[in-house]
Amino acid sequence: MSSQAPKSSRPSKPPNQSPPTSRSSASSLSSHLAMVELKQRILTALSKLADRDTQQIAIDDLEKIIQSISPEAIPMLLNCLYDSSADPKPAVKKESLRLLTVVCASHSDSTSTHLTKIIAHIIRRVKDSDSGVKDSCRDAIGALSAQYLKGDNSGGGDNGGLGSVVALFVKPLFEAMGEQNKGVQSGAALCMAKMVECAASPPIMAFQKLCPRICKLLNNPNFLAKASLLPVVSNLSQVGAIGQQSLENLLPSIHELLGSSDWGTRKAAADALSALALHSSNFITDGGASTLAVLEACRFDKHIRELR
Repeated sequence: MSSQAPKSSRPSKPPNQSPPTSRSSASSLSSHLAMVELKQRILTALSKLADRDTQQIAIDDLEKIIQSISPEAIPMLLNCLYDSSADPKPAVKKESLRLLTVVCASHSDSTSTHLTKIIAHIIRRVKDSDSGVKDSCRDAIGALSAQYLKGDNSGGGDNGGLGSVVALFVKPLFEAMGEQNKGVQSGAALCMAKMVECAASPPIMAFQKLCPRICKLLNNPNFLAKASLLPVVSNLSQVGAIGQQSLENLLPSIHELLGSSDWGTRKAAADALSALALHSSNFITDGGASTLAVLEACRFDKHIRELR
């Protein structure tokens, strides 16, 4: 009897089947090429911001890109805007700073992890010599404050734990105020005032912690931008973030600044006292008499007359 060899049980390999690694590589290459193309489109649009004839076309194109961009491409877009905000031309810097806030408004979830870098980058631009760029920094900080400093009112005075978000703003701002340059100090102080003003749901506890440091700066002879810092006091008062102890510490400093030789500082001090009188429940009992005495001594100053 002849014996037959057993047939192999191994399945035959299907013909013309591409290995998985080949398909994955093709997909990866396609994604890479799409990203390169998108980056080139962004850079081309940014380059047109400097020319008045093409600026609006570039803005429209960039805003369309921002609205449709995928979360994976946002870091690349942010890096392009960081680079363009250092462009020599003020118009490009200002629009790049504004577009950073547009990205955040359109993709708040995807940009929240980049917020520390975004804020720090904006604040670095307050060193710019162009006043319009400084104004754009202030407006950008205000826009980010309105977006991210809003809570659900479930966290007491800190509105759902927004203190950590406030720290992202104030840490680089106070660092900038520590530089020995009046323009930088002023730009950072005005940014802080805008941050407080624009907070959608002011985190009172976190804002109250600003007062001791502000008081130190007002008493520091090396801090030259007191006229720009006093609006922070006014705005903190308006949201109820100046407690009794802070008021007692701030008033002597503000009283002294009413006698400054700089009229802008005198006016800012008068405005701060006016805000405190209107919004601080402790002002009359804790500072009313001493303030009236100081105002009487300055009664011939036109800015003080309005306050009196």
